[in-house]
Amino acid sequence: MTAHRPAVRSALVLGAWALLLAAAWVLGQVKLAVTEGRHQLGAMPLFGSWEWHLDATLLVPVAVGALLIAVLPAVAARWRWRWTVAATAVAGVLFSLALTVAHSHPRTWTDLDHHYAGHAHLIDDAGGPGAFLAGYTTHQLAGEFPIHFQSHPPGLVLFFWGAGRLGLDGLVFQNAVVQLGVAAAVAAALIAGRDVAGERLTRRAAPFLVVAPAAFWHNTADLVFAGVTLAAVACLVPATNRTGTRAAVLAVSGGLLAGAALLLSFSAALLAIPVIVVAVRRRRWGVLLAGGAVAAAVVLAPLAWGYWWLDGLRTTRVRYYAGVASIRGYWYFLLANLAVFALALGPAVAVALSRLRDRRMWIVVGSCLAAVALADLSGMSSAETERIWQPFMPLVLLAGCALTRPRAWLALQLAVAVVLAAALRVQW
Repeated sequence: MTAHRPAVRSALVLGAWALLLAAAWVLGQVKLAVTEGRHQLGAMPLFGSWEWHLDATLLVPVAVGALLIAVLPAVAARWRWRWTVAATAVAGVLFSLALTVAHSHPRTWTDLDHHYAGHAHLIDDAGGPGAFLAGYTTHQLAGEFPIHFQSHPPGLVLFFWGAGRLGLDGLVFQNAVVQLGVAAAVAAALIAGRDVAGERLTRRAAPFLVVAPAAFWHNTADLVFAGVTLAAVACLVPATNRTGTRAAVLAVSGGLLAGAALLLSFSAALLAIPVIVVAVRRRRWGVLLAGGAVAAAVVLAPLAWGYWWLDGLRTTRVRYYAGVASIRGYWYFLLANLAVFALALGPAVAVALSRLRDRRMWIVVGSCLAAVALADLSGMSSAETERIWQPFMPLVLLAGCALTRPRAWLALQLAVAVVLAAALRVQW
């Protein structure tokens, strides 16, 4: 009887995972029927539409995923640590690209251009970066900017404007930036996990950072946000475990990256929670003060040209509730957002969370889940969390370390990702 308990518990967790998805879908159909207005969620509660396509492109993620499942657990177990991190990051990019190839929407490769890079001319139209920053919140509040500008600080469009001045533009460059974000997010999660929970568990988790349904959505600006924000975490967390010059360099680097992340996305502030939890546990207040001061200096710098981050946050909230969020509502998405997050993490990670017993890894995973809970309760995420919550996912995927026989669980993760690629059509 005892030998069967883990299997029974896993079956119950998988059933609960499927039931959560089913409940979100059923309640979503009810909401669509009783709520007036256009939710823009043709695959409720997911963004996009259900359109099956079965063609040869699906063989690409199947083949790449199968290769990674065969090779990556051994690589993570045996290679030197720095090569393990590099190999896992590269594998994350390969699996992301494989799923993008299988994606059927014609705008799959142009999302970053459509929402950010293609609007860099607005900076020149305004008279340069200074004038653009000075009027940003005003234009944001008036709804005169593209929808993604209305929801984010001006950091990313300024980046693409500056890159264009250096001759770096076009779809190849834009997609390379996204995939660099994927690689950085994977590597950063491994670095943070190792520093807190140790190398053995983090090595076991590494393949789960790569082969996950979340990779289906790895072609948006949110992966850039994830890469920068988690890179900040990967500097600040180790800084709490160092002394002297190394701690100072890591704290300053982490603060600079954290400030940059805050100028890319308001939600980056929530990933301060894992850093704070680790720093408080280790009683390293100096790292918090130093990193926080540097991040604050970066965020305050645009004030010299008239842009204040908190004004931008308030304006974003106003525009958010003036738009589609006013139709989508609040209460249903408290559940639906979590269901979508569970889908992106995959069924194997649901089981892993039920099996995770290591307290140190729970510090990382649990603090990130707390950040997700705050994001959910904030009401600033009414759907599209498969994209918006990408920065939170890598740290939670570290829970995969709790799973024995990883290849079978990774195969289940791959199956869900391929089904998404075959069935869901999304314009980003």
